[in-house]
Order: sequence, then structure tokens, then C-alpha cells
Amino acid sequence: MSRQSLNAAFYRKSFIIPDGIDIADIKTVFCEKFHCAESPVHSLQRTFHDSFDWRIFDAGAAMEAESRAGGSTLNWRDLKSDAILGSASIEQAIRFSWNLPPGGLRERIEPLLEMRALLPLVRTRCKVHGLNVLNKDKKTVVRLAIEETRLAPTHKSRHNRLSSTLYVEPVKGYSEPFQQVLSVIEQQFALEPDKQGLALRVFAAAGLQPGGYSSRLNLQLTPDMRSDAAARAIMLRLLETMQANEPGLKTELDSEFLHDYRVAVRRSRSMLGQVKGVLPRAKQERFRREFSWLGEITSPTRDMDVYLLDFHAFKNSLPAPLKEAIVPFHDFLEKHQKIEHRRLVKQLASARYRKLIADWHACLTSPLPRHSSLPNALRPAIDVANERIWRMFRRVISEGESIQPDSPPEDLHELRKSCKKLRYLIEFFLSLYPRNHVKQSIYALKSLQDQLGEYQDLHVQLASMATIRAQMIAEGVASERMLVAFDLIMQTMDRRQEKVRKIFRTRFTAFADRKNRENFAKLFKPKL
Repeated sequence: MSRQSLNAAFYRKSFIIPDGIDIADIKTVFCEKFHCAESPVHSLQRTFHDSFDWRIFDAGAAMEAESRAGGSTLNWRDLKSDAILGSASIEQAIRFSWNLPPGGLRERIEPLLEMRALLPLVRTRCKVHGLNVLNKDKKTVVRLAIEETRLAPTHKSRHNRLSSTLYVEPVKGYSEPFQQVLSVIEQQFALEPDKQGLALRVFAAAGLQPGGYSSRLNLQLTPDMRSDAAARAIMLRLLETMQANEPGLKTELDSEFLHDYRVAVRRSRSMLGQVKGVLPRAKQERFRREFSWLGEITSPTRDMDVYLLDFHAFKNSLPAPLKEAIVPFHDFLEKHQKIEHRRLVKQLASARYRKLIADWHACLTSPLPRHSSLPNALRPAIDVANERIWRMFRRVISEGESIQPDSPPEDLHELRKSCKKLRYLIEFFLSLYPRNHVKQSIYALKSLQDQLGEYQDLHVQLASMATIRAQMIAEGVASERMLVAFDLIMQTMDRRQEKVRKIFRTRFTAFADRKNRENFAKLFKPKL
């Protein structure tokens, strides 16, 4: 074996032990072949974590918390190599990445998880048999461990026992004994390498599907399918997203449950407003009103969530003597976020909400009529998609070209709404178009949309901050120093808004250039 291939193979390896092979027999064979020292059998608990949208798994890793007599450790383990890429000692369960002590693991996962909570998914109990292979100097040259793993009794699964795993870990500088141990495993026991890894085997035993949730639509529509069938598939997927996020929204596991819920609501409203003639008019109008209501009742809680997420940025923008003066603002936000959240949960338990969801589900899952008098119902999905996307693209171009340096903020807000509708339409029908070409269009649109979104958010926040300032004074929680700090934050936001406004023309010009217009026309312009 060459040095390069040896180095590539020189890492911990794991093997599945079939039910027919006894652990005691494995220990006996190794003790006969090598000089070994057996460690006392010990127990540990291992809890596998991920965010609700599987960000750890999507990054090719597993997050496991190991608890044993000596304490607890949170490990970031690579799914492919099984190597631990980062770890941190913990004294209690970690909910958010910022709860970790500063250092390697936090720096690795904080940009990945952002505001998402680290949720405990599966708990296991393990019995570990340790065996060290020694050289003639009684120095450890290879470490072996056999783990018997069961799902914790609290987990509802008939198959709570996993196949035992043999781990073989090399010691640096002793490649030859490592290869000798591997040869014994292959020749004496013919054990199969664990190609899945413990995390994936645990998820499978627990009935979990890694990557099973995504806020993306991930639909596979076909160009010639009926438009009413395509519209139903899109809106049913959005309803599923709402329902998937509802439990986490109610229990406030993290702020992204409400965010994803609201995005699904907005997309549903956009679909109902933009793709007409696929539902009876009375139903379409009724559900548009109801989804508008959902947007209204979820807004106050989301507003408080956004301020809380931005609080550290607010605080860091202040000079050092005023940083602590703004703490009462955080207390105010937490108090009112809880008030608004309780109101929201009450609305989601109302008869009106339950009827809306039941009626909407029934509407989307009822049998499609063979014939329809609705103008777009039987048309091919590609024709309706092209028509709607092209019309909205032309509106965005027209509205953008009419905006001047002295145009009021409301004009930019209208353009932002048109951009959002265009983005949603493209995402609804994404699977009907060449993915690489559509990505170019979305990228150009997203750059403009981000600028408009930041400008509008700042515009709304400045007005809202003025209201909050007055409310804090009325509640008697605003000291003079806090008001000074608060006003400095608003001044910073105002300057940022002016800066963002100035880059509008650059962003819009890039979006409306000849190449992008040609790409949109090639993809979406209806064929005459």
C-alpha cells in the first residue's frame, strides 16, 4: 500500500456485528491474536440533534450529545468519514448555537443554524465494551470498542435495538497493527463495514427521514398537465408546509416556524391572486380573504420576533457607554412578544381557523372534474405559467423604470410586491423550465428584491420604532439614557435607509439589462 493510500485509510472504521456473532467471542479472538487490555464495560446516553429543517444533515454531518459519568459532550460528526470535526463540553442541553461557549464548535455551526433551534430527535442508550491492543512495551497501538445501542424506551418504535457496532480506531504512528486488526476482522469474522453510520441507522430505526422537511416546494410538474391540477398540487404543498410548522409555531421552538408558516401563507395568497380561472370564483375570493386574515393575525408576533433577532445588532451599533442602557428595550420586546404570541395561539385554536384549514384541504383534495367551464382549468400548465410570469415580469420592468430619485417610498413598496409575486410564480412552476437558465433569472431578481426588501423593512421599522418609543415612555420603562440609545439606533437606521435607497438604480439597471430581458423572454414569453 502506498503512503498516500495508507494515509487515506488511516481513520476510525466501523463494522456491523450480525446477530449471530457473540460479542464475547469477538473479544476472545482478539485477545488470542494480540496482547490486549480490556476496559470496564460502561454505559452512555447519546442524543442526536438537528434543526427542524435538517441543516446539520444537509451539511453532511450529525450532531450528537454524549452523556456519561464524566460529563456531557456535544460532537459534530462527519457522516462520510465518521470523524469528529468539532466538540464542546456542555453542562446542560443546548438549544441555540449561541448558547455554546465561544470556540471551534460554535464558530462552525452558528452560521449554519442561524436562529434555528437544535432539537433533540432521538435518544439512545449504549453499552460500550472497550478493548485496547498493546505492543510489547504495553503501549496502546489500536483501540477497539463494541457498542450495543438501543433507542430510549420513551421513543415509540417496535425495533428499538440496533445491530451492535465494532469501532476500530488507529493510534498515530502505528499503522501496521491497525492493518493487522483490520485483517483479522475481514478474515475471521467477515464483518461488513458500516456504510450508513450510526446516526442514519438510528434515524431509520426511529422512523425519521433525514431531510424530510423543506420549506421549498420541490414539486415535479409536467408542461402538459392541467393547470387546475398543477395549481392544486402547488397549494396543497403550501398547506402541508403550514401544517408542518404549526406545532413548532404554537410551542415557540424557534422563530423560523412562524416565518416558514407566514411564507407559505403569502405564497398561497399570491397563488390565489395570480393564477386565476382554476378555482370557482366564489371559492377563490373566500380563501383569498381568509389567507389575508392569517397574514394579519400572524404579523404582530413576527414583528416582535424580528426585533428580538435584530437586538444584538442594535446593541452593537451603540457606543460602549450606552450598550447596557438599551437592555430595557429587550425586556419590552420579550414581554410584548409573549402577549402577541398568546393571542396568535388563541386565534389558531378558533373555530374559524379550524374550518378554514378543513375546507381548504377538502377543496384541494376533491376529485377534479373531467370537464370544466373555468377559463384556465384545462389549459396546459406551461401555457398558464408563461402567461402569468411574462405579464408580471413586464409589470416589474414598467414599475421600475417609472421610479425616480424623488419617488415616494410607496412606489418602491409596490415594486417590491411585484418582484415578490414574480419570484413566487417562478418558484411555483420551477420544474417546468431548464433549471440552470431559471437560476440565472432568479439570481438577478433576488438581488433587486433584497435591496427593495431592506429598504421597505427599514421604512416600516422606523415608523414602528417611533410607536414603540412612545409606548415604552407610556409604560414607564424608558430611562433618559435608554431614550438616547434608542434615538441613536433610529438615526443609524435612517442613514442606512438613505444608503440603500441610493443603490436602487444600480440594482434595477442590472436586472433590466438586455441579457436578462432576453433570458426572461426566451424562458417565459408566451408562444403565439
